[in-house]
Amino acid sequence: MGRFETTADFYQYREPYPPEFFAEVAARLAFTPGTRMLDVGCGPANLAIGFAPFIKQCTAIDVEPDMLRVARESAAGLGIQFLLQPIETASFEKASFDFVTIGRALHWLSREATLGVFERIVTPSGCIAVCGSMSTDSPGNEWVAKFREVRRTWASDPDESKYKINFEEWFAPSLFRKVAEITIRHQHAISISDLVRRGLSFSTNSPASLGDRRPQFESEVEAAVMPFATNGLLEEELFVKANVFARPA
Repeated sequence: MGRFETTADFYQYREPYPPEFFAEVAARLAFTPGTRMLDVGCGPANLAIGFAPFIKQCTAIDVEPDMLRVARESAAGLGIQFLLQPIETASFEKASFDFVTIGRALHWLSREATLGVFERIVTPSGCIAVCGSMSTDSPGNEWVAKFREVRRTWASDPDESKYKINFEEWFAPSLFRKVAEITIRHQHAISISDLVRRGLSFSTNSPASLGDRRPQFESEVEAAVMPFATNGLLEEELFVKANVFARPA
């Protein structure tokens, strides 16, 4: 069983990437009808699906079969090629891609092997965007701290500091350097039931790790955030960012 096998169906409830984010990145990076994209560690393919209308060709790879199952279902009709493939051993031809995206996956990758592949497959003028969407600490997001507290209490490994990476340090051994930071703020509403499902999308709070304790975990999440909800809905402000890396001109 893969680490994320029991979380795949819940990943759609993670903090979303709104349409205006994809449009802004596409404009800032001057995508053309010929732009070729690779989404690394694609999960349910939120990035690949969002960028697909702006590019010519998109390939998405992941090592979790269940994630690719969900991705294929969500991306039906978009012409995205999905491959069960780790980036570290990818055999794509030299300069195959103009644009590479990585979402919530960088901390799972072997840096030396991955950077070697990036050096080969990204075109000289191409770039890599490390993307993320996260809840802000704004006054309107008071419920977020309560949600995180419950998650940590029930987590199989409550220390998530290992998942926080300094992107510039990560790319330092390569020729890629940070050239841009594209950010937007986005406001939306999420239901309590969907927030509970978001909790189950984390490997440390997965259905597999919770086992028969899952109902109690779900009840505690609901109870923790209920005081902040209106008609079962929570307002959420998101900070959505793309850290862009490229070779110096």
